[in-house]
Amino acid sequence: MSEPTREESTREDRGHRTRNLWLVGLAYGGAFVLLYFTAVLTAFGQLVDAGSLSLFGWMRSEAWLAFYDGRDIVMYCVVGAAVVAALSDVLEHRWKAPLYSAALVGVVAVISLLMKEFAPRPDLGDWAYAHNTFPSGHTAITLAAAVAIIWCYPRWMSPVLVLVLGGVVAFVALGSLFSMAHRASDSIGGALLAGAVSCALAALSRATQPVSSRLRRGSVIAGGVMVGVGLLYLAGALGFFGGGDHALTLTMAILLCTLGVIVSVLAIHRPFLVQARTRARPGGDRAPRTPVT
Repeated sequence: MSEPTREESTREDRGHRTRNLWLVGLAYGGAFVLLYFTAVLTAFGQLVDAGSLSLFGWMRSEAWLAFYDGRDIVMYCVVGAAVVAALSDVLEHRWKAPLYSAALVGVVAVISLLMKEFAPRPDLGDWAYAHNTFPSGHTAITLAAAVAIIWCYPRWMSPVLVLVLGGVVAFVALGSLFSMAHRASDSIGGALLAGAVSCALAALSRATQPVSSRLRRGSVIAGGVMVGVGLLYLAGALGFFGGGDHALTLTMAILLCTLGVIVSVLAIHRPFLVQARTRARPGGDRAPRTPVT
């Protein structure tokens, strides 16, 4: 039998990448729906979710309460950076990543708004907010904008920037909880929503690069492990493993699940494929630009 050609190998790799993105997107989407039904539509879920608002009292000061308004600034800064990254692609006549990035942020924002406006939140004894706050639009939009920056892959992209973006998204997600703007399920749900929509769009595009580096693969696995351990802590907080410090175990569950979803979403996404990405050299030549792995 003849060896597969380079084009055939590339097509096969792209097919595997697309399939994996669909599977991961379905996992994020399924978790999002399950979280909504359990945390919002059941009395026990509402009770546990409302309890998350009292866990971080030691972190609540004037600075954290002021962050309630500061979340807007942080979110708009990340969205602004995504716009700059998209414009840099447009100026170089690359349209696919900017279009998909705009669709990602737009779809996530619309779903977040519509759910908070029209999704039911029955009165089942929750002593917190009576209105629906699921999912957190700040978390969802900030994470979606961070993914958009990765897709567009601007010239100022670097592995350090990905870490910074992860920290900023985590700051918005946890800050929403610390400042009592949202329940825990809202922030986790916002991250899951951004993960589901971004993976679906990346699969539809069939244009994102594979996760090739060990660091990124390890980060995807680490994110999944964090979520898994967080779920074990949640089971402990609910009394499945006997007694214990309920507040501590529930706190660990929230932190690990929130950070795990954010890490996995950012790690699984790669820049859009381009045919000739080049950078000018001093002598007038243009050298190929190597994507961040």
